[in-house]
Amino acid sequence: MAIPELRSELAGEGTEGTLTVSSCEAHTKTRYGGSHRRSTELRFNCAGTWTAQQSDLSYEDVEVDTSSRFETGSKIPVIQVDDTFELPQDRDAGDDAAVVALCLSLLAAGAYCLLTGFGARNGLGFAASWRRLPAATVTGPLLGGLFGLGLLAALICALVL
Repeated sequence: MAIPELRSELAGEGTEGTLTVSSCEAHTKTRYGGSHRRSTELRFNCAGTWTAQQSDLSYEDVEVDTSSRFETGSKIPVIQVDDTFELPQDRDAGDDAAVVALCLSLLAAGAYCLLTGFGARNGLGFAASWRRLPAATVTGPLLGGLFGLGLLAALICALVL
């Protein structure tokens, strides 16, 4: 999830419309990852006339960055947010953030199981395992807080963003 995606997600619903493609040009987008890794992705910049679905609003020479090439005359759904135009699937930053936050909760639950043996066959119950946490005054609130924070963040991201 990137800052521009999150910014457009928080900008509001936007105006739904249709882009009638007049041209599509290929370009590459380079992304840099950890450990000096670099990946190049083939993207397309499609231009055309955008028409709103609910009103007579229309713009010419609108450009949209896509992952697919569209033929001239194709009609694709595009959302206008402020002064930018985006594909609907590019606005799902909240779902990505929710998955990351949920993974934080799962990490805390996994650490709890590894530290206490909870979940083992014929093992202790949850409360008895909780009392067996090493350095319980530190790890208990840490794991519980991480688990709760992850669930809360996932819920907020899924429902609000």
